Amino acid sequence: MHAEVAFMWAAHQVHHSSEYYNLTTALRQSAMQPLTSWVFYLPLALAVPPSVFAVHIQLNLLYQFWIHTELIRDLGPLEWILNTPKHHRIHHGRNIYCIDKNYGGILIIWDRIFDTFAAEKEKVVYGLIYPIKTFESLYIQLHYYLGLWQTSQTYTTIGHKLSTFLKGPGWLPGTARLGDLSTHPKVTGKEVPHNPSWSLHLQVYVVAHFLLVVWTYNDLFENQTMLSQLAVLRMIGYVLLTLTSVGFILDQRPSAAMLEMLRCVVMVMMQWSGYMKPPTPSMAVPIEAFVALSLLFWALQCVPQLLNMKTKTN
Repeated sequence: MHAEVAFMWAAHQVHHSSEYYNLTTALRQSAMQPLTSWVFYLPLALAVPPSVFAVHIQLNLLYQFWIHTELIRDLGPLEWILNTPKHHRIHHGRNIYCIDKNYGGILIIWDRIFDTFAAEKEKVVYGLIYPIKTFESLYIQLHYYLGLWQTSQTYTTIGHKLSTFLKGPGWLPGTARLGDLSTHPKVTGKEVPHNPSWSLHLQVYVVAHFLLVVWTYNDLFENQTMLSQLAVLRMIGYVLLTLTSVGFILDQRPSAAMLEMLRCVVMVMMQWSGYMKPPTPSMAVPIEAFVALSLLFWALQCVPQLLNMKTKTN
């Protein structure tokens, strides 16, 4: 269902947007999905005790983590019953034979029963049918909603506008509910994932700052009940700003230097105000020095851009 109703797919497509298939793909989740996933669980409230539901939903979530791998090729007889890496690879493929297949979470028997099962054939090419080719997290999260809205505005009838959101992601006027698979781009197996080249020092820089923001997120997660709402909002804003800025750097956007300089300024302010705490007291000074040097580096990167802007203005 999540892949057959466009406004629900708009949330879940984040999980499918990776052009690689590994355990990190399992963690690539949408911030918007809880707004629609409750629909599937609501009927269970009529019969299943909350404690039983809580255990089983976590089991279902944990089980689906390990199946995001290419290392496990075949599990023999278990393939008939369980959803395995071999089956779930199909679910993440953008090959025509993979579309709308292998929905199962733990058990694959449901796909066999409802005729949504597909066996692994030629090489699976992962990702969205139309790859987004960016690492900007907010765009990955929200671009599909914008696309649906823009598509709906091209139609004149209310029926077509509503169908844009309620029918399949590939639906077009005159096609079946799920659209026409023959109109999708053909997959050759030679597709190359989006992987722009960038220098080693930038790779180290991004990893270091990502680890720092992960620590900030962990600190927020552990202490959210003791923080004021304003403090929580500030830390969430900083996390989102960091992820966006890192995406700009990876995409090598011209505005990346300006945004990262701004983020470093915010980071310094977060440190001074006590919202960012080092993992250990001994790391406080080195981290502050690293952040200061980061700010200086990006400030110097921005000087030519600012001078160029001034020249164009004059």
